[in-house]
Amino acid sequence: MIIGGGIVLLACLVWVLYGRADVFPPYVLGLTAGVASGAAMLPYTVIKEANRPEFAGTATGVINFLNFTFSALLGPVFGRILHKVSGGASQMTLEHYQAGFEPLLYGVAIAIVLSFCLKETGPARRV
Repeated sequence: MIIGGGIVLLACLVWVLYGRADVFPPYVLGLTAGVASGAAMLPYTVIKEANRPEFAGTATGVINFLNFTFSALLGPVFGRILHKVSGGASQMTLEHYQAGFEPLLYGVAIAIVLSFCLKETGPARRV
């Protein structure tokens, strides 16, 4: 599920940045990307199962801290990248957004690759 959600999210982001605008209604890609990004909640369960029960709360807190810290810190980073790519222009073009958000595509791709390193933590492991 995590890998599948990551692949769908990556496909949506690639289409938003590089695909033809007249193929899908605008809300379809946004809705699909939002649903696919819901797979990011699955690591909360994985981290709870991967640790001893007495550390489940701490593990959940750490992943929550990382999630919200990166969310808060990367917004200004993307803003700075967009500003640098656009050369401070008041009107940004599609090429500016493509260059500015390309690191996001790399991040999702790296997350998909790293997901293959996850070990089974659920009932299949116990059998």
